[in-house]
Amino acid sequence: MIRFSRRSFLRGLSLGAGAAMLSPLVSRLASAEDTLPRRFVFVVEGNGFEPITMLSSGARAALDPTLKSPVGDRRWWYRDYQHDTPLEVESNDLGTARSLGGLRALGLEDRASVVLGLSSKVSGGGHSNAHGCLSSSRSIAGSPGGPTIDATISEVSVGKPFDAVRLGVGTGNSLNFGTVAYDAGRPAPMILKPATAYGILFGSVGGSTDFANRGDLLDFAAADVAAVRSQLRSGPERDKLEAYLASLEELRGRQDTLERLSGQLQAVAPEDPSTNPLYQSPDALDVFAAQAELATAALLGELTNVVVLGSGTGGDFNLTYHSVAEQRRHDIQHGSAGSAEMLEAAHTVSERQVEILAQMARTLADTPEPTGGSMLDHTLIVYVSENGEQHHSTASEFPALLIGGEALGMRQGGRSVIYPGYNSGGHRQLSNLWNSVGYLAGMELDEFGTEGPGRQAAGPLSELFA
Repeated sequence: MIRFSRRSFLRGLSLGAGAAMLSPLVSRLASAEDTLPRRFVFVVEGNGFEPITMLSSGARAALDPTLKSPVGDRRWWYRDYQHDTPLEVESNDLGTARSLGGLRALGLEDRASVVLGLSSKVSGGGHSNAHGCLSSSRSIAGSPGGPTIDATISEVSVGKPFDAVRLGVGTGNSLNFGTVAYDAGRPAPMILKPATAYGILFGSVGGSTDFANRGDLLDFAAADVAAVRSQLRSGPERDKLEAYLASLEELRGRQDTLERLSGQLQAVAPEDPSTNPLYQSPDALDVFAAQAELATAALLGELTNVVVLGSGTGGDFNLTYHSVAEQRRHDIQHGSAGSAEMLEAAHTVSERQVEILAQMARTLADTPEPTGGSMLDHTLIVYVSENGEQHHSTASEFPALLIGGEALGMRQGGRSVIYPGYNSGGHRQLSNLWNSVGYLAGMELDEFGTEGPGRQAAGPLSELFA
């Protein structure tokens, strides 16, 4: 991974073949200040959502003549792609897609785009790809094969209390270690309980006793470790204590920062869990909405510039959406093959989640950025399927919805970009999308992931840039 300033990025591209491909992005970066706010939200739907839910009328009309046979009533069609260069559909009608009506309802169609055709065979497929979706690597026995994109670009959060805020929806555990990773073999925790996340992010608001007690515990622990350290000579055991003490001091520093920011955070904090009905609901969609509220507030309160929001990820996909159906997600997905009711339920879940994300985007779009424009201009939201195009995925296609980020260099406008299929020389992979995110974050991630010989092409997806 190479990190670069905008000036060095420009110099490098002016000398290489990448200059032509990325010249629009280069000109955007050249005029931007080095203090440009850059935020990223990665939303991962466990056990997949289907390409048909993202296919607008205009995109279908453009795609049908290029396929072996028209889409018709199919839910995925990755085997039928025949085009060899990306189809860029400028129809600006994303709201006509089965699950994207929420964009139109909140006036966000032209702030979004849909990407189809990207594969991620390296991540595996099946019911769940675990960390593989966001890392473009293979997780084995619960151990990640590489860092996920949120950890890789977390330097955009330098100076913030949290390098990233990672929240999720699960079936019982408090933490999920199967979705995000700091590095190969180092899974990162995702908080599954909204009340717990509220306490960590906004516990300083209103003089919470738990927040104060947490600070005292950190002080006591640091004092104990320092006392033991003073009795040890240099060596491995002392080195371990030094590292432990540094971690405690970092946590205490964050605690102090949150306390200083309590006034600022009070202005953006969601309703307290004790009165917010979302926190008491057994419906997975309500939990998702609560976590999305917290994620939005974390961005508004400048707690972080990177968010991961998962739902049923890392194999924990047996969620129940009581407002949609009483069957668990796994049963809905299995039943959808022979039941129109179950198929409708599966697509409705995707629709409801997009509505919640559209509300997040609308809030950011309505919030002015101190440097000019809105927060959504400087925030890219990526909604992606964790395991690919279907319940028992082949990892042949990972549909993605992209919202915002125009000031970072994204080209939106309600477009659909459909990449060639897996056997075409023009095919691209999910790792290319994460590489594109890297460029927007100021990092060159041309070799992101562990594609190895299976990498179709290094570098970003130039079609996504303005």
